[in-house]
Amino acid sequence: MAYQLKFLSPGYEIGEHVAMWTQNPKKMLILNSLDGLELLLVAGFLEWHYIFSMIFGSLSVCIERVLASMWIKHYEKNKKLWIPIFLTLVTQCLTIAVSFTMFYNHVNIIAANLIWIITCILASIMHFMIKKTNKDWEKQMKNPRRLDIFTISKQFQVKENLRAIALSEKLLQSVFGVIAVGGIGVVILILELVPPFFCHFLENTIFLNPFLVCFLTMYSHPAWKSEFQKAFPSFKRVRRSPKVDVESVEPFDGLQKKSVVETNMYFQQLNDSWI
Repeated sequence: MAYQLKFLSPGYEIGEHVAMWTQNPKKMLILNSLDGLELLLVAGFLEWHYIFSMIFGSLSVCIERVLASMWIKHYEKNKKLWIPIFLTLVTQCLTIAVSFTMFYNHVNIIAANLIWIITCILASIMHFMIKKTNKDWEKQMKNPRRLDIFTISKQFQVKENLRAIALSEKLLQSVFGVIAVGGIGVVILILELVPPFFCHFLENTIFLNPFLVCFLTMYSHPAWKSEFQKAFPSFKRVRRSPKVDVESVEPFDGLQKKSVVETNMYFQQLNDSWI
């Protein structure tokens, strides 16, 4: 946009070349040299890198929670620390590789849209699977007559998964929403259903996504929400005190014994993790 608004000049007239994606040579800007366009090239690559970081990053978070649920009994062991590190490296390598293919126009528009569509579908399926599985475990944990043994570590991991799901649910919805708007916008611009100048609105819709993500993040966690509202007094609202439902639970024989077994098993696992 800086080149289009004449804030930066490559040394010759750019004209009205605002097509975001085109295969028509008549709409392409013919360059005799790349001198003076270094910032434009870097910005173009970073734009693709930012877009695909959101796409593959969302999928990576879902995969990490799936693995945490699979190895829920001993996921906190030091040996499992390589999982998020490995996922981060794979995400960045994949993001950079795909960004370069998009930057050099080696991928057609159909394949480009299939990338974010398939990724969003896979991440959504994983998200709902993780949510259902951990909700079922939570119900079993609250059932005094449960037959399965839930160690403290497993109970903690279930709660951690549910907290991560609650936090990521709105974030994933906002990210996927922006991705969908961006993908649909690219198709509309390619089909020339709107004037090419609207590509600026599409770019800013993608770039301003962090503001939406930050607001959703602050309101997705009770403690963060409270501190955020304290920083902005105008956001405070008068609310009625919530009613607390109190349920009587009859004592069950063997419940205390089960708690002792679960506690001992947790400390045994904790001791094994340091060996």
